[in-house]
Amino acid sequence: MYTVSKNTKLISFVLMLIGVVALGYGFIQGAGHHTDEEVTHQVEAFAHDLQLHIVDHNATHHAHDQEVISAHKSTHDHHSVEEAHFAPLFHKIEEEFHLHFTNEEMMEAHDIEHVIHTTIHALHAKSQRPWSSLLVAAIFFLGASLLSVFFLALQYVAEVGWSAILKRVFMAIGSFLPYVAVVILLIILTGGLHMFGNHTYHWMADGIMDPASSNYDAIIAGKEAYLNFGFFFIRALIYFAGWFWALKKLTHLSLQEDIHGGVSYYNTSKKISAIFIVFFAVSSSMMAWDWIMSIDTHWFSTLFGWYVFASMFVTALVVIFMVVTHLKNQGQLEHYNESHHHDLAKFIFAFSIFWTYLWFAQFMLIWYANIPEEVTYYIARFDDYKVPFMTALFFNFAVPIIMLMSRDAKRITSRVLIIGSIILVGHYLDFFVMIMPGTVGSHWSLGFVEIGAFLGLLGLFIRVVSNKLSTMELTPKNHPMLKESKHFHI
Repeated sequence: MYTVSKNTKLISFVLMLIGVVALGYGFIQGAGHHTDEEVTHQVEAFAHDLQLHIVDHNATHHAHDQEVISAHKSTHDHHSVEEAHFAPLFHKIEEEFHLHFTNEEMMEAHDIEHVIHTTIHALHAKSQRPWSSLLVAAIFFLGASLLSVFFLALQYVAEVGWSAILKRVFMAIGSFLPYVAVVILLIILTGGLHMFGNHTYHWMADGIMDPASSNYDAIIAGKEAYLNFGFFFIRALIYFAGWFWALKKLTHLSLQEDIHGGVSYYNTSKKISAIFIVFFAVSSSMMAWDWIMSIDTHWFSTLFGWYVFASMFVTALVVIFMVVTHLKNQGQLEHYNESHHHDLAKFIFAFSIFWTYLWFAQFMLIWYANIPEEVTYYIARFDDYKVPFMTALFFNFAVPIIMLMSRDAKRITSRVLIIGSIILVGHYLDFFVMIMPGTVGSHWSLGFVEIGAFLGLLGLFIRVVSNKLSTMELTPKNHPMLKESKHFHI
């Protein structure tokens, strides 16, 4: 039996503590004490003060400009202020609200209303930052846990023998599903109820589907039958219920097989797995549409479900490899050998290439077609997220194809661990670039809050998976293909 070491418990606790501190810091920093109306009045007051200063300056040096500005003041029209005046206004706003604006944002401002809109958006992004960071981390670990369950079910349906000694590892990693479910459901619930500055999903905004509202969006309103909070939340519950049901059934049948033997439990597991894979095929794509693609509500891609699946699957495969390697180093999984190691590495390499194919297919078709409502998705990422966007592509494609293609490379544990770690960073950045542009826009950061949210869930993941591993025999006793797995050599 595997025993959770004190070091593992300590590391997991420290990581969780870092996560709590980081998210707490993010929520405190983003706590808004100003309504949109208050921000509007404050920005207008700043603009008025700066205009008075400009008038005094021009009275000494430029009589003509004084007349223009005086006329502007007399009519109280702030919308025709010269662009040159907005830089000091933005700097004043930065000082007052502890914000940062890019040069592009300052240059794009053409009137006071635009400045006000930019300021409100920046404040919303500031309060949204911890929620978006938490969602990125949650989606990452959802991929690791859910796709481990999928990989387990795939072994049963395909009647695979080589992986029989590893199935308990798949089950243990999948046991994190209920915890990540709580996080994602919390994000959905607080977003739908407009609590704690959560603006993750733009289509949940007040009045967005009301023709009488100033926030009305006809395109989003056209999707109301599908994108409404009640149906959205119910779908999430259905997804998690189906996934967790399959995991619980497969785990129970496997443990009963240890006790009673025979092939009946194995055959039942195949049936459960077949049902799950059909459900997974539908729910995984819908999950990607709901929790990620709906952030950019005006945009859609028919490949998006497959693309998210590929990113999640590679993540899960790398995590499986790391957990198995850790257990082997701890003296567990005595029958795990170089051939099992090689097969896992082959899966990592193969689906990294599959991910790249989907990345290029989605990007090329949208970019080449150059349809405005589609290509804006990538323009936003090129403009504001170029570094993480290109880094993710390099880590997820170039690194494995250069470093993991040869047969010998797949059999060197240290090399696969290093490459796997790079790939995990790449897929975290992939999810980051999927989520952040539509939630925080150009006001993004990859700092303490984002990294802390990831480390917090990593600590919880380590603790949950370790505890699950310690509750069961890691090698099944009566699996029909156990002998084949123990003597697997290629």
